[in-house]
Amino acid sequence: MEDLEAKISDSKPDDSSPLKLYLLPFLAPGHMIPQINLAQVFAFRGHHVTILTTPSNAKLIPKHLNVHILNFPSEEVGLPSGLENISLAKDNNTAYKIWKASKLLKPEIENFLNHNPPHALIIDIMYTWRSTLNNSIPTFVYSPMPVFALCVVEAINRHPQTLASDSSLPYVVPGGLPHNVTLNFNPSSTSFDNMARTLLHAKENNKHGVIVNTFPELEDGYTQYYEKLTRVKVWHLGMLSLMVDYFDKRGKPQEDQVDDECLKWLNTKESNSVVYICFGSLARLNKEQNFEIARGIEASGHKFLWVLPKNTKDDDVKEEELLLPHGFEERMREKKRGMVVRGWVPQGLILKHDAIGGFLTHCGANSVVEAICEGVPLITMPRFGDHFLCEKQATEVLGLGVELGVSEWSMSPYDARKEVVGWERIENAVRKVMKDEGGLLNKRVKEMKEKAHEVVQEGGNSYDNVTTLVQSLRRMMNVHG
Repeated sequence: MEDLEAKISDSKPDDSSPLKLYLLPFLAPGHMIPQINLAQVFAFRGHHVTILTTPSNAKLIPKHLNVHILNFPSEEVGLPSGLENISLAKDNNTAYKIWKASKLLKPEIENFLNHNPPHALIIDIMYTWRSTLNNSIPTFVYSPMPVFALCVVEAINRHPQTLASDSSLPYVVPGGLPHNVTLNFNPSSTSFDNMARTLLHAKENNKHGVIVNTFPELEDGYTQYYEKLTRVKVWHLGMLSLMVDYFDKRGKPQEDQVDDECLKWLNTKESNSVVYICFGSLARLNKEQNFEIARGIEASGHKFLWVLPKNTKDDDVKEEELLLPHGFEERMREKKRGMVVRGWVPQGLILKHDAIGGFLTHCGANSVVEAICEGVPLITMPRFGDHFLCEKQATEVLGLGVELGVSEWSMSPYDARKEVVGWERIENAVRKVMKDEGGLLNKRVKEMKEKAHEVVQEGGNSYDNVTTLVQSLRRMMNVHG
């Protein structure tokens, strides 16, 4: 850690005077992690960066970054002390309370901004009240979703006549997008409309732009479409994790991650021989779906590394409550076919590993980005929200994966699912990705990997966009100062 702090202090700033920047991430891992990376990038460039968050979430932030603690209103919303992150919720009611509590942070944030104004504020897209904050502070919106997802929502919103509850599938997205985009569900539900309204706030009273963790080549055509349609500037600053790695010249993982058991297990496997299975920190799969995945991956004949939620194995758990078929885990271990891990894993290092040949994923934006960074093809099984949009960008637009054909959309990870993807579809998709006849899939993901690594280095698009954003802020300071 001392070496990292030294690198930050020795980094050449974008100008002689550092900027004072505040970041306000939403209280969920998929929102916080990339914004922590963004804070590190600005710190490496010599700026003073502070992350505004609550006590429990502050523990997730590296010690070399500045943190301003906000008082989380647990009592006001009826939550126990310390439950401050969506990933800790186990039902819709608890998740709603955390979201409600995040809205109640507004007065304290306003007071802090008025008494300690920064040169710029970067605020998460989930905070829809941002337009009423201090108008004298340049404010950028951070979107954890790619511009493609924002474009799809904009297109649907501008053509409501295409929505009907009885429409046949697939639903063809209207609005003249750069590609023919189809959805496996009809976005006519009230919950989809609620999600869309939240995302559409990204352009309202937003003069300075939306920041995304992608690069122009990944969103070719969609950046231009979005900017023309909304008149909102898009700032491509990704891939942020790669830019952090670029500044950290050591390029080595932390020692506690090197000793991780799953990495040791991967070291014993052949190149491109293992399917990585992980559904993120929020997605929940029921027993029936887990059983189908187990049966499908076993039938495929391929090795696998499967991550399940923490505390899903207990000797006292009843047989009917187990998430894996009886004897499956032991049988796979004995045959050296698979490893099941419960809880947190170093996903970035896993995807970097030479043994990984495919990724069965829920299509969370961060997971898709990480797979692209490491050239790993996808087997897509979206669970809720924007996962379905990220899937279409990865498969229909970029050709980086194979869909399992999930068609039951939900806004929440906690809603019960009627649809169960059968083991045959899972087996076939795994075989297709791992075999990759003609090599077109792997060729495409390797090309994107190369571009992702190029843009974060000096002279690359994302690297230069950080510089341009800082220069833009300096011009504003000269005008208003």
